Amino acid sequence: MTWIKTFNISRYIFRSSQSSGYNAKLFRGNGFRKLPLELMSEIFVHCLEPESCPDAGESCRPHTQSSGIPFVLSQVCRQWRTVALSTPALWTFLNVVIPYTNDVGTVYPNFINCCLERSRILPLHIVLSAFDQGNEETDGEDTLQIISRTINRLIPECSRWESFELMIDSDPWLDVSTPSFRPIPPTGTPTLRSIHIHIQSKHFSWIVAWISELMSSSPNLQEICLTSAEGIQFADISWDHLQIFKILEEIQMKDLFLLFMNCPGLQICEAYLDTPVHLVIVSSPEIIMDHLHTLILTCAKETDLKAVFCWLTLPALKVLALSGFCNAEWPAESFSNFLSRSEFSLEALSLTKLAFTDVQLVSYLHHSSIHDSLEQLVIEPQGEIISSFLLDFLTFKLPSSDTNTIHAPIPLLPKLNGILFTVNAITQAVALRHFVASRWYDTATYEVPLPVACLKHIHVRLTVPYAPNIKFCIDDIKYVFSRVCRSRGTALKLETVVTPPNPGHYSGIETFSVYDFPFYGDMI
Repeated sequence: MTWIKTFNISRYIFRSSQSSGYNAKLFRGNGFRKLPLELMSEIFVHCLEPESCPDAGESCRPHTQSSGIPFVLSQVCRQWRTVALSTPALWTFLNVVIPYTNDVGTVYPNFINCCLERSRILPLHIVLSAFDQGNEETDGEDTLQIISRTINRLIPECSRWESFELMIDSDPWLDVSTPSFRPIPPTGTPTLRSIHIHIQSKHFSWIVAWISELMSSSPNLQEICLTSAEGIQFADISWDHLQIFKILEEIQMKDLFLLFMNCPGLQICEAYLDTPVHLVIVSSPEIIMDHLHTLILTCAKETDLKAVFCWLTLPALKVLALSGFCNAEWPAESFSNFLSRSEFSLEALSLTKLAFTDVQLVSYLHHSSIHDSLEQLVIEPQGEIISSFLLDFLTFKLPSSDTNTIHAPIPLLPKLNGILFTVNAITQAVALRHFVASRWYDTATYEVPLPVACLKHIHVRLTVPYAPNIKFCIDDIKYVFSRVCRSRGTALKLETVVTPPNPGHYSGIETFSVYDFPFYGDMI
């Protein structure tokens, strides 16, 4: 069946539908027309090109442009139309894009009714989006009514929903009447597995209550992605099957902990915590999450970090990324207890905009939960530039010949293969070279492999001072790393960052040269 997946049927269809003369020549004696109808139906379904969702199992969403493919297939010839109409899976994806014009109200009802009828009883994938066309004649109230009518038409079929995505990309509408929505039936949405909501809650509060009702009526959700959690009621909600939870802008820590307590199967959590509400640290039962392997917290305050480190135990954690809010203070003791209590094997660690000390970071890197398993490291402390002490500490040093083998030091972070940090281009260039040379080598030149992994992803920011009428370049550093660039399997990115001057010291700069190498690795 490999040839089915690689066959570009979409281009074939569009080309064949443009020219009737070409059609006659193409289909006369064509073997494709002689295929069994069941095989043709399977090929048509492959045209939907589902997006890969490795964390969602088999519930992959079709491509966002798939809703028009069934109509193209059904207009090529009579045989293709018969096959398309008898293939319900072709009509399960509803991609409703609402431009802000007044003539779409009569188009989408027919489209939706057609898809609902032809998909029969199969699960539905729904994408509803509204984009601002920049037209002065835009009627926001009409657009709101179209959104409302579309959702109300789909609510009676909510028992068939498998994924639902709502995206409104525009400025808020003012002085328009608030639309109303049908209540969700008591049976709820038992087949709904994925919800993606991309709107500003404070601008579209009229729909937040309905979204909260939809989420509470979906007990089998596996993935939730929200722009903001403002107005969403997380109390008394239990999602036993939830695996992925992402908040792009803001969520209160108390709501996040309600999620932790009510979703024992959570695997990935990404949250933006830039909210004015602080969580008071009190004695509380320990929350053990046996399946959470990725935790990413952005704009975290000291109280937020203390709550996470004091209450959570994450034995399966693999990826931990923490970013502070305005250089938040670092709860060193709580983090140490968190490491000892969880006993995980961390593979990726990112600490940015946090006021930890060099001694504290070194102690964490020596911890058994990090030292033997860490593969990717991102360090951007409060001052952003990594200290010379840390850079020298991360540099692998072979033991001298007179060192007793029994008492030789254990290599630091033996599995480290990717790193991102910022150094001073003037004072730390030599130390940077020693670090990279110590962890990058040609395995063919060594009879015995070194006890540390070879670096595969290197991302370094080089800070340079701001000065007027000065041309900066990093040709020398580029030349030093040329061997690394040419090596197979090693991705290198060097970029320059200008240190801002004191106000009023300089009036301008004439030339500034930046050499930026492509970076092909996925860092945190």
